Amino acid sequence: MVRFILGTPRPLALAWVIAAASVTSSAAETRKLRIATFNASLNRDEAGALMRDLSLRTNAQAAHVAAILQKIRPDILLLNEFDYDAQGLAVNLFRQNYLEVPQEGLSPLRLPHTFAPPVNTGVSANRADSATHDFDRNGQSTHTPPLPSATARERNAYGGDCFGFGTFPGQYGFTVLSRLPIRTNEIRTFQKLLWRDMPGAQLPDDPATPAPADWYRPADLAVFRLSSKTHADVPIELSPGQVVHVLASHPTPPVFDGPEDRNGRRNHDEIRLWADFVRGESWMKDDVGLAGGLPPKSRFVILGDLNADPFDGDSFQSPARLLLEHPLISAVHEPSSAGAVEAARTQGANNATHKGKPTLDTGDFADRGNAPGNLRIDYVLPSKAGFKVIDSGVFWPEKSDPMSKWAQASDHRLVWVDVEVTE
Repeated sequence: MVRFILGTPRPLALAWVIAAASVTSSAAETRKLRIATFNASLNRDEAGALMRDLSLRTNAQAAHVAAILQKIRPDILLLNEFDYDAQGLAVNLFRQNYLEVPQEGLSPLRLPHTFAPPVNTGVSANRADSATHDFDRNGQSTHTPPLPSATARERNAYGGDCFGFGTFPGQYGFTVLSRLPIRTNEIRTFQKLLWRDMPGAQLPDDPATPAPADWYRPADLAVFRLSSKTHADVPIELSPGQVVHVLASHPTPPVFDGPEDRNGRRNHDEIRLWADFVRGESWMKDDVGLAGGLPPKSRFVILGDLNADPFDGDSFQSPARLLLEHPLISAVHEPSSAGAVEAARTQGANNATHKGKPTLDTGDFADRGNAPGNLRIDYVLPSKAGFKVIDSGVFWPEKSDPMSKWAQASDHRLVWVDVEVTE
């Protein structure tokens, strides 16, 4: 089995990283950590719009996101739905104009080390001279990102033929922020890993034909990527010789498809990638060609909006349970909130039919008709090796709490877990 060896220097292509000169406290003293994930919905409909919004200190959504972060004060954070730009300008602006500025009377939060990888969303598989891939099978192959004035149909037509749905390259990206140094030369990304290369991949089937797994043509499968954004293994240094592998991703929602369930199946396999990776399986190759998952007894934490509830919603074969029941993952301590219970009770409708505990919900979604209701879809899942979980929670205040207005910045809620570093 080929494995990635920590300390091997190699180029970090097409990614943007800040490695600050100093941190707020010594890595050698770090024994307890607060680790969080937050789908902050800081995505926009056109390239550059997020940077414009963050260039001034007047954006209410960004201010409320920053207030939540200043209240919770994570040491390591994954922000999902934060549009990617190659120079990292947006995350710089967010830090300088919001996170490091007092919000709602709270103290500034400094997370000087950041990593923002390129993502597959909004990246077309087609070229002007060879528009041949029709992934959504709507009868047309598109290659040009739509103009801001485009109709919803035109936006969907372009996004449906991208490696991950998006109306411009980088939409719905993500950023890792850390108080502690990131080992930039050891980061691994899996943006270009092909779906067909996963053993036992749950490739979608065209229900109108007798052939199996034939929704995508062979020419499509030769280029179609597993990750709808990217999967990133980001080693963060806790102390000399000690790291935690931050495993960051944002699988596609298991909806917006048809009876072939191509998005549900892809969501399943995007989540399964981490289950295989932490087990140290050898089939996956990263974007520079190195094969294999984590070495045995590695310290890791899986972070992200996984778009999969273990019991409810539209996911295919409950993929969240591949992680929640994984022998190497500590999932007994379940983050919860009183606000989620209140929301499920007062919103009612489809929430009343759920099998999962409402106190664990992290997404506040529509509740009637075909809508899923509120779900548990955002996760902080530390390894059993190297960590002891001591506390956890979801930032979802009850309506009577003045902080509840901050939570309206996103339809997701921040999830945090406190761990003690062992060994």
